[in-house]
Amino acid sequence: MTSLPLVNIRQDKKESLRVFMDRFNKAALEIWDLNPAVALHHLTTTLKPGPFVNSLYDPLVISVEIHNCIVKKMLVNQGSSTDILYWNTFKQLGISEKELVPYDDRLVGFSRERVSTRGYIKLFTRFCFDEQEYRKIQVKYIVVHADTSYNILLGRPSLNMLGAIVSTPHIEMKFPSDKGKILTIHADQKAARECYIASLRITPVKEKPSKSKRVHVVNPSTLDELPIWDLDPRRNDEEHVEPTEENIPLQISSHSSQVTYIGADALEGDRSALRDVIIQNKDLFAWTPSDMPGIDPNFVSQIVNMRRSTTGSST
Repeated sequence: MTSLPLVNIRQDKKESLRVFMDRFNKAALEIWDLNPAVALHHLTTTLKPGPFVNSLYDPLVISVEIHNCIVKKMLVNQGSSTDILYWNTFKQLGISEKELVPYDDRLVGFSRERVSTRGYIKLFTRFCFDEQEYRKIQVKYIVVHADTSYNILLGRPSLNMLGAIVSTPHIEMKFPSDKGKILTIHADQKAARECYIASLRITPVKEKPSKSKRVHVVNPSTLDELPIWDLDPRRNDEEHVEPTEENIPLQISSHSSQVTYIGADALEGDRSALRDVIIQNKDLFAWTPSDMPGIDPNFVSQIVNMRRSTTGSST
Protein backbone atom coordinates (compact mmCIF):
# COMPACT_ATOMS: atom_id res chain seq x y z
CA MET A 1 0.00 0.00 0.00
CA THR A 2 1.39 3.41 -0.98
CA SER A 3 1.29 6.69 0.93
CA LEU A 4 -1.37 8.04 -1.43
CA PRO A 5 -4.17 7.89 1.21
CA LEU A 6 -2.26 10.45 3.28
CA VAL A 7 -2.45 12.99 0.45
CA ASN A 8 -6.23 13.16 0.73
CA ILE A 9 -6.17 13.89 4.46
CA ARG A 10 -6.52 17.57 5.32
CA GLN A 11 -6.99 19.36 8.60
CA ASP A 12 -10.40 21.02 8.70
CA LYS A 13 -10.66 24.67 9.66
CA LYS A 14 -12.43 23.94 12.94
CA GLU A 15 -10.55 20.72 13.67
CA SER A 16 -8.12 20.79 16.58
CA LEU A 17 -4.60 19.51 16.13
CA ARG A 18 -5.16 16.59 18.50
CA VAL A 19 -8.23 15.33 16.62
CA PHE A 20 -6.45 15.73 13.30
CA MET A 21 -3.37 13.88 14.58
CA ASP A 22 -5.50 10.96 15.74
CA ARG A 23 -7.10 10.75 12.31
CA PHE A 24 -3.76 11.06 10.52
CA ASN A 25 -2.08 8.42 12.70
CA LYS A 26 -4.85 5.90 12.08
CA ALA A 27 -4.38 6.29 8.33
CA ALA A 28 -0.58 6.12 8.62
CA LEU A 29 -0.67 2.91 10.66
CA GLU A 30 -2.57 1.16 7.88
CA ILE A 31 0.33 1.75 5.46
CA TRP A 32 2.92 -1.02 5.60
CA ASP A 33 6.58 0.04 5.90
CA LEU A 34 5.82 3.75 5.68
CA ASN A 35 8.93 5.91 5.43
CA PRO A 36 8.95 8.32 8.42
CA ALA A 37 10.30 11.14 6.25
CA VAL A 38 7.42 10.68 3.81
CA ALA A 39 4.90 10.64 6.66
CA LEU A 40 6.34 13.81 8.16
CA HIS A 41 6.23 15.54 4.76
CA HIS A 42 2.57 14.68 4.29
CA LEU A 43 1.80 15.73 7.85
CA THR A 44 3.33 19.19 7.53
CA THR A 45 1.63 19.83 4.19
CA THR A 46 -1.82 18.76 5.37
CA LEU A 47 -2.01 21.16 8.33
CA LYS A 48 -4.42 24.00 7.76
CA PRO A 49 -2.65 27.04 6.24
CA GLY A 50 -2.63 30.63 7.41
CA PRO A 51 -2.45 31.94 10.97
CA PHE A 52 -3.45 29.36 13.50
CA VAL A 53 -6.65 29.88 15.39
CA ASN A 54 -6.62 29.70 19.15
CA SER A 55 -6.69 26.10 20.28
CA LEU A 56 -7.23 24.89 23.83
CA TYR A 57 -4.85 22.03 23.14
CA ASP A 58 -1.83 24.06 22.03
CA PRO A 59 0.85 24.53 24.71
CA LEU A 60 2.43 27.89 25.47
CA VAL A 61 5.72 27.86 23.55
CA ILE A 62 7.76 31.07 23.36
CA SER A 63 11.21 32.37 22.42
CA VAL A 64 13.74 34.06 24.72
CA GLU A 65 17.26 35.45 24.56
CA ILE A 66 20.01 33.68 26.50
CA HIS A 67 23.76 34.22 26.26
CA ASN A 68 23.33 36.45 23.18
CA CYS A 69 21.38 33.69 21.45
CA ILE A 70 17.71 33.55 20.54
CA VAL A 71 16.37 30.29 21.92
CA LYS A 72 13.09 29.09 20.48
CA LYS A 73 10.77 26.32 21.66
CA MET A 74 10.69 27.21 25.35
CA LEU A 75 7.73 25.40 26.92
CA VAL A 76 5.95 27.30 29.69
CA ASN A 77 4.81 24.68 32.19
CA GLN A 78 3.06 25.82 35.35
CA GLY A 79 3.09 22.25 36.61
CA SER A 80 6.88 22.11 36.92
CA SER A 81 8.61 23.35 40.06
CA THR A 82 11.95 23.77 38.32
CA ASP A 83 13.41 25.38 35.21
CA ILE A 84 15.05 22.85 32.91
CA LEU A 85 17.66 23.47 30.23
CA TYR A 86 18.13 20.42 28.05
CA TRP A 87 21.63 19.21 27.31
CA ASN A 88 21.52 19.67 23.54
CA THR A 89 20.42 23.28 23.99
CA PHE A 90 23.14 23.88 26.56
CA LYS A 91 25.80 22.72 24.11
CA GLN A 92 24.45 24.94 21.34
CA LEU A 93 24.72 28.00 23.58
CA GLY A 94 28.50 27.56 23.53
CA ILE A 95 28.86 27.51 27.30
CA SER A 96 31.69 25.51 28.82
CA GLU A 97 30.66 22.44 30.78
CA LYS A 98 33.05 23.60 33.50
CA GLU A 99 30.58 26.34 34.42
CA LEU A 100 28.03 23.78 35.57
CA VAL A 101 27.56 23.59 39.33
CA PRO A 102 26.95 20.09 40.77
CA TYR A 103 23.33 19.36 41.53
CA ASP A 104 22.91 16.44 43.89
CA ASP A 105 19.14 16.18 43.93
CA ARG A 106 17.43 14.04 41.32
CA LEU A 107 14.41 15.13 39.37
CA VAL A 108 11.25 13.21 40.12
CA GLY A 109 8.39 12.78 37.65
CA PHE A 110 4.72 12.03 38.25
CA SER A 111 5.41 8.30 38.09
CA ARG A 112 8.23 8.76 40.66
CA GLU A 113 10.98 7.93 38.19
CA ARG A 114 14.26 9.60 39.12
CA VAL A 115 16.58 11.19 36.59
CA SER A 116 20.18 12.20 37.16
CA THR A 117 21.18 15.74 36.25
CA ARG A 118 24.38 17.18 34.84
CA GLY A 119 24.32 20.16 37.17
CA TYR A 120 22.81 23.61 37.19
CA ILE A 121 23.76 27.02 35.84
CA LYS A 122 22.40 30.52 36.37
CA LEU A 123 21.84 32.42 33.14
CA PHE A 124 20.31 35.80 32.44
CA THR A 125 17.21 35.32 30.32
CA ARG A 126 15.50 38.13 28.46
CA PHE A 127 11.79 38.01 27.68
CA CYS A 128 10.24 40.19 24.95
CA PHE A 129 13.78 40.69 23.65
CA ASP A 130 12.53 42.12 20.34
CA GLU A 131 10.52 44.90 22.00
CA GLN A 132 11.59 48.32 23.24
CA GLU A 133 10.76 47.27 26.77
CA TYR A 134 11.67 43.83 28.03
CA ARG A 135 12.20 41.84 31.21
CA LYS A 136 15.53 40.32 32.15
CA ILE A 137 15.89 37.88 35.03
CA GLN A 138 18.51 35.40 36.20
CA VAL A 139 17.20 31.87 35.94
CA LYS A 140 18.63 28.82 37.69
CA TYR A 141 18.45 26.13 35.02
CA ILE A 142 18.80 22.45 35.88
CA VAL A 143 20.67 20.86 32.97
CA VAL A 144 19.22 17.49 32.01
CA HIS A 145 19.94 15.09 29.17
CA ALA A 146 16.51 14.06 27.94
CA ASP A 147 14.89 13.13 24.66
CA THR A 148 12.42 15.96 24.05
CA SER A 149 11.33 18.24 21.24
CA TYR A 150 11.63 21.36 23.41
CA ASN A 151 14.78 23.33 24.20
CA ILE A 152 13.84 24.70 27.62
CA LEU A 153 11.13 24.08 30.18
CA LEU A 154 10.12 27.20 32.10
CA GLY A 155 8.62 26.29 35.45
CA ARG A 156 7.09 28.04 38.43
CA PRO A 157 10.30 29.57 39.88
CA SER A 158 10.80 31.84 36.86
CA LEU A 159 7.09 32.48 36.40
CA ASN A 160 6.89 33.65 40.00
CA MET A 161 10.01 35.77 39.56
CA LEU A 162 8.44 37.39 36.52
CA GLY A 163 5.13 37.84 38.30
CA ALA A 164 3.60 36.29 35.20
CA ILE A 165 -0.06 35.57 34.61
CA VAL A 166 -0.52 32.71 32.13
CA SER A 167 -3.72 32.40 30.12
CA THR A 168 -4.07 29.05 28.41
CA PRO A 169 -7.25 29.94 26.43
CA HIS A 170 -5.48 32.98 24.95
CA ILE A 171 -2.15 31.10 24.74
CA GLU A 172 -0.22 34.05 26.13
CA MET A 173 1.23 35.39 29.35
CA LYS A 174 1.56 38.86 30.84
CA PHE A 175 4.14 40.27 33.24
CA PRO A 176 5.63 43.67 34.13
CA SER A 177 8.73 44.93 32.34
CA ASP A 178 11.81 46.26 34.12
CA LYS A 179 10.18 49.72 33.91
CA GLY A 180 6.78 48.56 35.13
CA LYS A 181 4.93 48.36 31.82
CA ILE A 182 2.76 45.27 31.33
CA LEU A 183 4.23 43.10 28.59
CA THR A 184 2.49 40.32 26.68
CA ILE A 185 4.10 37.28 25.09
CA HIS A 186 2.01 35.36 22.58
CA ALA A 187 2.65 31.69 21.96
CA ASP A 188 4.42 30.57 18.82
CA GLN A 189 1.74 28.10 17.73
CA LYS A 190 3.73 27.00 14.70
CA ALA A 191 6.67 26.01 16.90
CA ALA A 192 4.31 24.40 19.41
CA ARG A 193 2.80 22.17 16.75
CA GLU A 194 6.21 21.34 15.31
CA CYS A 195 7.27 20.16 18.77
CA TYR A 196 4.10 18.11 19.10
CA ILE A 197 4.66 16.50 15.71
CA ALA A 198 8.31 15.77 16.56
CA SER A 199 7.30 14.16 19.86
CA LEU A 200 5.16 11.65 17.96
CA ARG A 201 8.31 10.17 16.46
CA ILE A 202 9.55 9.18 19.93
CA THR A 203 8.48 5.55 20.19
CA PRO A 204 8.09 4.13 23.70
CA VAL A 205 9.84 0.80 24.23
CA LYS A 206 8.87 -2.04 26.50
CA GLU A 207 10.52 -1.85 29.88
CA LYS A 208 12.78 -4.63 31.04
CA PRO A 209 11.61 -6.65 34.05
CA SER A 210 14.77 -5.79 35.96
CA LYS A 211 14.18 -2.06 35.66
CA SER A 212 11.92 0.03 37.84
CA LYS A 213 8.62 1.14 36.35
CA ARG A 214 8.98 4.17 34.09
CA VAL A 215 6.55 5.82 31.71
CA HIS A 216 7.45 6.24 28.03
CA VAL A 217 11.11 5.26 28.34
CA VAL A 218 12.95 6.39 25.22
CA ASN A 219 16.22 4.58 25.83
CA PRO A 220 16.17 2.13 28.72
CA SER A 221 19.96 1.80 28.67
CA THR A 222 20.29 5.13 30.48
CA LEU A 223 18.19 6.60 33.25
CA ASP A 224 18.52 10.17 32.08
CA GLU A 225 17.01 9.86 28.63
CA LEU A 226 13.32 10.27 29.39
CA PRO A 227 10.72 12.58 27.89
CA ILE A 228 10.69 15.06 30.76
CA TRP A 229 8.34 18.01 30.79
CA ASP A 230 6.74 17.41 34.17
CA LEU A 231 9.77 16.85 36.37
CA ASP A 232 9.74 17.86 40.00
CA PRO A 233 13.07 18.14 41.87
CA ARG A 234 11.46 18.01 45.27
CA ARG A 235 12.20 14.81 47.10
CA ASN A 236 9.43 13.04 48.93
CA ASP A 237 10.95 13.25 52.41
CA GLU A 238 7.69 12.16 54.04
CA GLU A 239 7.40 8.42 53.67
CA HIS A 240 3.77 7.39 53.56
CA VAL A 241 2.81 4.06 55.08
CA GLU A 242 1.40 1.74 52.44
CA PRO A 243 -0.09 -1.72 52.92
CA THR A 244 2.25 -4.60 52.18
CA GLU A 245 -0.54 -7.10 51.52
CA GLU A 246 -3.78 -7.27 49.59
CA ASN A 247 -6.79 -5.84 51.39
CA ILE A 248 -10.50 -6.64 51.20
CA PRO A 249 -12.93 -3.69 51.42
CA LEU A 250 -15.60 -3.78 54.10
CA GLN A 251 -18.58 -1.42 53.90
CA ILE A 252 -19.67 -0.65 57.43
CA SER A 253 -22.75 1.50 56.78
CA SER A 254 -25.36 2.29 54.16
CA HIS A 255 -23.08 4.90 52.57
CA SER A 256 -20.88 3.47 49.84
CA SER A 257 -18.02 5.83 50.75
CA GLN A 258 -17.77 4.58 54.34
CA VAL A 259 -15.41 1.70 53.77
CA THR A 260 -12.55 0.17 55.73
CA TYR A 261 -10.24 -2.71 54.83
CA ILE A 262 -9.29 -6.12 56.21
CA GLY A 263 -6.15 -8.02 55.27
CA ALA A 264 -6.79 -10.71 52.69
CA ASP A 265 -4.12 -12.99 54.18
CA ALA A 266 -6.03 -13.39 57.45
CA LEU A 267 -7.84 -16.65 58.09
CA GLU A 268 -11.52 -16.72 57.26
CA GLY A 269 -12.45 -17.18 60.91
CA ASP A 270 -10.31 -14.23 61.98
CA ARG A 271 -11.72 -12.05 59.20
CA SER A 272 -15.27 -12.92 60.24
CA ALA A 273 -14.57 -12.10 63.89
CA LEU A 274 -12.86 -8.85 62.98
CA ARG A 275 -15.75 -7.94 60.68
CA ASP A 276 -18.22 -8.42 63.53
CA VAL A 277 -16.17 -6.24 65.89
CA ILE A 278 -15.95 -3.45 63.32
CA ILE A 279 -19.69 -3.51 62.61
CA GLN A 280 -20.49 -3.44 66.33
CA ASN A 281 -18.25 -0.39 66.84
CA LYS A 282 -18.99 1.46 63.61
CA ASP A 283 -20.14 4.50 65.62
CA LEU A 284 -16.49 5.08 66.58
CA PHE A 285 -15.54 5.95 63.00
CA ALA A 286 -15.37 9.66 62.13
CA TRP A 287 -16.39 10.40 58.53
CA THR A 288 -17.26 14.11 58.71
CA PRO A 289 -16.21 17.05 60.92
CA SER A 290 -19.54 16.79 62.74
CA ASP A 291 -18.43 13.35 63.95
CA MET A 292 -15.50 14.98 65.78
CA PRO A 293 -16.95 17.53 68.22
CA GLY A 294 -14.78 19.17 70.81
CA ILE A 295 -11.73 19.87 68.62
CA ASP A 296 -10.09 23.21 69.43
CA PRO A 297 -10.64 25.59 66.44
CA ASN A 298 -7.15 27.01 67.04
CA PHE A 299 -5.75 23.88 65.45
CA VAL A 300 -7.56 24.68 62.21
CA SER A 301 -5.89 27.15 59.86
CA GLN A 302 -6.09 28.19 56.22
CA ILE A 303 -3.18 29.53 54.20
CA VAL A 304 -4.06 32.06 51.49
CA ASN A 305 -1.42 32.82 48.85
CA MET A 306 -1.49 36.57 48.31
CA ARG A 307 0.88 39.50 48.24
CA ARG A 308 1.00 41.68 51.31
CA SER A 309 1.32 44.76 49.10
CA THR A 310 -2.07 44.13 47.49
CA THR A 311 -5.45 45.03 48.93
CA GLY A 312 -8.78 43.33 48.66
CA SER A 313 -10.61 40.43 50.17
CA SER A 314 -10.43 36.73 49.60
CA THR A 315 -13.08 34.09 49.96
